[in-house]
Amino acid sequence: RSHLHLVAINAFAFAYGLLIGTFGLVTLPTESERLWPAKHAMLLAIFLAICGVSQLSGPVAGYFSDRCVHKTGRRRPFLFWGGATGIPSLFALQWASTNNNLPMYICFFFVAMLALNIMYVAYSGALTDLVNDNQRGVANGLMGAFTVLGAAVGFGCFSRFLDVQSGYTFYICIVAAALTVSFLSFTETPLDPSSIRPWTWREIWKCYYVSPTDHRDFYLVFVSRTLYYMGISVQTFMFFFFRDVIRSTEPQADVSYLALCGQLTGAIVCIPMGMLSDRVGRKVLVYLSSIVIVAAYVMFMFCRSLPMALLAGAIYGVGNGTYLSVDYALACDTLPSKEEAARYLGIWGVAAFIGTLLGPMLVGPTLLLFGDKGEVDEHGTPMYDIDGYVAIMSIGCVCMFLGSVVVAPIREGRQTMI
Repeated sequence: RSHLHLVAINAFAFAYGLLIGTFGLVTLPTESERLWPAKHAMLLAIFLAICGVSQLSGPVAGYFSDRCVHKTGRRRPFLFWGGATGIPSLFALQWASTNNNLPMYICFFFVAMLALNIMYVAYSGALTDLVNDNQRGVANGLMGAFTVLGAAVGFGCFSRFLDVQSGYTFYICIVAAALTVSFLSFTETPLDPSSIRPWTWREIWKCYYVSPTDHRDFYLVFVSRTLYYMGISVQTFMFFFFRDVIRSTEPQADVSYLALCGQLTGAIVCIPMGMLSDRVGRKVLVYLSSIVIVAAYVMFMFCRSLPMALLAGAIYGVGNGTYLSVDYALACDTLPSKEEAARYLGIWGVAAFIGTLLGPMLVGPTLLLFGDKGEVDEHGTPMYDIDGYVAIMSIGCVCMFLGSVVVAPIREGRQTMI
């Protein structure tokens, strides 16, 4: 594939990174504080749990995508219908936000995340189908770079001229444009219908299981990714960290600057690290990313000023970009079956669900337990003490360390696809 074709295939990663990044650090914290001021931290944890639950759709969507015999290919129909569901859901979110309707906001948020994850499964499956093994590192580097670049653009726009309400319109435009580019770049060959066996409920059930013995390496990648997402869930509470510890007068803008610093440094390292992983292996870069992210979390524990927090964010971005540069490639290297790539990558995506679910369930109550000292701001909104943030940063450090330890037994080198 030409580099231009690889860029076009990865266009969806830009939209995905923009939505996931800014939703988690800007939109959801702001909406949580506005829609349920008294329990905004708990509402944010609920939103993150919903985001994680929606990823359970991945394995089933991948299973049916692998078997799709549509004349446009296996992946395009799922990308199209995901967009046809997700874009109207974003319009509905904007309406629910404007009308302060929390139940409807939660409902449409779930639908939007469900659609986004189905689109992501189709995209990741297409990337596996269309990219040769010798371009895997470059393709993963582009995937990671576009993901963090999309988030960087999103944070830059929110820090300069977007507010949460106008942000929904921005989301819709970006998703529509990126979907169109990726859809047109998927040069697929339709499956022969006679080669596909009828689906069974037993196979649907098996979509959620990976043998820790028969497919040990892929299983370890799954566990490591779960721990990674548990570790980075700490970042979602940075809005409150800036408000309570840095004492920012504009926490939304400052969190956007923080994320922008992190995403830019991440975008810079993604492609070089992806290319490097083709030479030195994936595990080395997983170890490196864990060390860097732990260092950034330790820095945050001692941050009391905006410049120091931005520096810690930039360091975090290097670690995050390094991980993203090998995350997908490591999963592809250990796939049990290339013919069922979307199904297994859907399972790989469930690791993010489990991490996104368990992380906030652990971090949110920890922040309340150690940080709630009864302090409130001038509006009566609860504020959290530094002890709470030190506790949740410590949780992040432990998760990152364990995630790097888990990948150690994985055999280096690309695994043979059956």
